[in-house]
Amino acid sequence: MKKLIFFIAATMLAMTDAFAARLAPAEGRVVDSDGQVVEYATVVLLRDGKQVTGMATDTEGRFSLKVPAGDYTLMVQYLGYEPLRQQVHVAEANDLGDFVLRNAATQIESVVVKGQLIRREADRFVVDVANAPAAIGKDGVELLEHAPGIWIENDKITINGKSGSKVFINDRELRMDAERMLTYLRSLRAEEIQKIEVVPMTGADYDADSSGGIIKITLRKRRENGLDGSLSMRTDQSDIHSNYTPSGNINIHSGRLDFYASAWSNIIDQTTSSDEQTRYLTQNAGLVAHSVIKGNYRNWGGSAGAIYELSSRHSIGGEFSFWSNKSEEPNDSYTDFTTEEALTRTDSRYENSTDDKNYSATFNYIWKIDTLGSTLKLLADYTYQRNQACNDNSSRITTAGLMTVDSLYNDDARSRYQVTTATLAYDKHFSPRWTLRAGAKYTYNDMANDALYQYLKGDRWVVNQNQSFNINYTENIAAAYAIASAKLDRWSFVAGLRGEYTHTYGKSGDVGQDYFSLFPNANVSYALTKDGSYSLIAQYARTIARPRFWSLNPQRMQISDYTYQTGNPLLKPSFTQNFSVSLVLKYKYTLTAGVSINKDKIEQTMLADEQDPNILYIQWVNYDSSHDYYVTADLPFQLTKWWTLNANLFYTRTGQRLDQHTDEMFQNFYRGRFSTTFSLPAKFYIDLSYSYQSGITLGNVRVEAMQRLNAGIKKRFGDRFTLSFQANNLLNERQIINAEGDGFHRNVKVRQPWNNRQYSVRATWNFKAGKAFNRKLVEAGSAEEKSRL
Repeated sequence: MKKLIFFIAATMLAMTDAFAARLAPAEGRVVDSDGQVVEYATVVLLRDGKQVTGMATDTEGRFSLKVPAGDYTLMVQYLGYEPLRQQVHVAEANDLGDFVLRNAATQIESVVVKGQLIRREADRFVVDVANAPAAIGKDGVELLEHAPGIWIENDKITINGKSGSKVFINDRELRMDAERMLTYLRSLRAEEIQKIEVVPMTGADYDADSSGGIIKITLRKRRENGLDGSLSMRTDQSDIHSNYTPSGNINIHSGRLDFYASAWSNIIDQTTSSDEQTRYLTQNAGLVAHSVIKGNYRNWGGSAGAIYELSSRHSIGGEFSFWSNKSEEPNDSYTDFTTEEALTRTDSRYENSTDDKNYSATFNYIWKIDTLGSTLKLLADYTYQRNQACNDNSSRITTAGLMTVDSLYNDDARSRYQVTTATLAYDKHFSPRWTLRAGAKYTYNDMANDALYQYLKGDRWVVNQNQSFNINYTENIAAAYAIASAKLDRWSFVAGLRGEYTHTYGKSGDVGQDYFSLFPNANVSYALTKDGSYSLIAQYARTIARPRFWSLNPQRMQISDYTYQTGNPLLKPSFTQNFSVSLVLKYKYTLTAGVSINKDKIEQTMLADEQDPNILYIQWVNYDSSHDYYVTADLPFQLTKWWTLNANLFYTRTGQRLDQHTDEMFQNFYRGRFSTTFSLPAKFYIDLSYSYQSGITLGNVRVEAMQRLNAGIKKRFGDRFTLSFQANNLLNERQIINAEGDGFHRNVKVRQPWNNRQYSVRATWNFKAGKAFNRKLVEAGSAEEKSRL
């Protein structure tokens, strides 16, 4: 029986290989009437009126299709051009040559070419938004929610449950906090987006700390002189939160010069409240606390950049950006601390104010070496960030209703960060099937933290030496990498190696690290069917997670009378090995199983203060190890022409060891999101979504289960104006956190704007003058470093 099974399997494999061997390449290039390449044009081969295969052209206008030899009808379409239909003959080693698209006199909407909405390459998913009529009317966030592996919850974007995912627009990272990033993505219309690429595991050509994967959004190309832009206004309202976010941008193309600029502002007033209950297990004592933070935030920023083409193959670019964040967060808190002897009542007010400013400059030079897409890039970046935080705190402590003690203390903390990078990157395309990327990068990070803590004793201020600090350190990172890609029949391969040497030294204190690490990655993809609709992909990558700058800062931030938060300057980097296998069905249904093995994982924990065990503090620490075994499913359904349903399901079993002397603790975690869209007449759209995540334990802190229900309606007026209304978190649930450590158990219930019922209204107006044009953005080389700020 075993021999028979083996014979059948061998025969099927031989038949598959024999059929694959008979497939012939259909290769060519798409250009416009001026000879310029047309990127992301849809190319399909038809036989007897039925589509055999298809794809989108790459950045050099090239396509490569595999079909049995014979006669076909080749069809090419791209927005703004007349569709092209031409008879072709496909034979062995056949180059079909160039196909020329002519400018369309009017917009053509009646011709539809069926393309693959979602396809899988060796290291990424590609969502061809331009080929999806169902995407019309959606914004950038709604499109991401339908992309494989992406999860958006609580203003955070993750891929396959891994935090730290980064978003790029036209190869430039969005260097924004989570809220501003989502605001910007919501301003993007589906009609502006060409494709979305989801890279779950980054290769050696990205910095090793891109551990959460990346999301690349490519905007549609515009090709003639002119200008375009948009103005947008969004407001969010609830009983504890109000937010007004105006923004605008403009893009100008004239001859060889591209110029772009944008500006935004946030005006936010909000209230956050928390209730705490703590039991002290080693003594008969407990406390009850309540805190209310009424914060106001005034943020604004802008950027401007230009690219000049020295020739058809050489260009230089520069960009400058600035943002400013100012906030005031007065915190009123009271605590009742009860022991067998007495009740102690503490009434406090913590006046916290911050003033942050960030300046960033970028320069690049790009040489397009040949027509296959080979390039040489020189990138240089500099970022300067200054943070200042001041706290004026006062407390009145009353014991047994008799003795009263007044306490006044303040602190002034200042931080300065400088990030400088230089990158040389070489990308060689030997053919449409073979590429090699290599490069080197140097990074210089400088951080200075100073804090002065004082308390009033009698009639004079006394410096608290135990809490004041002066910590400065410099980090040098030198990296080199090489990565190769190949496409052979049904197989696709990507493999690379990155080496990084890190030298960190403290100008004061005992901060110092010296280490060299290698970061390999490999991706193998096999098409199970000749059209690629069913495929199997295996991936491996080793990454590093360096602590973010603010998590190293030991500044003490008071949350309540008996709780504060602080950084940890002794944090070590965390190393992770990632393995995954994905099955793609019909181009769009995706099942992924994988494991992440973490060493020195960086997590938050709650500890008892050494000087007063009744006071607890939250701090970032390194856990010894953790293992995450996960399964994800992404299931997009087109139930009818007007009804879509998307399901994202995630399960993980995590085993974590807090230190090398403790046992490994296991837990299960579930997460699911269901979203549906109804496309109604007169360009109305109704969106509904529901999400749930089970409770999860991180170290000794457990976040209890949460669920959200959102509903919205959207109306488009032509192609220029969009108006939408959305109700978020209709269930209005509070966040519940429990922490248990040596001698204590704490329960915290928090009411914050993001988990409070909230109503949102947004309006966007898009304008343009002249003909459409090709918008370009300055490419930066310090994207990963700036994300640590």
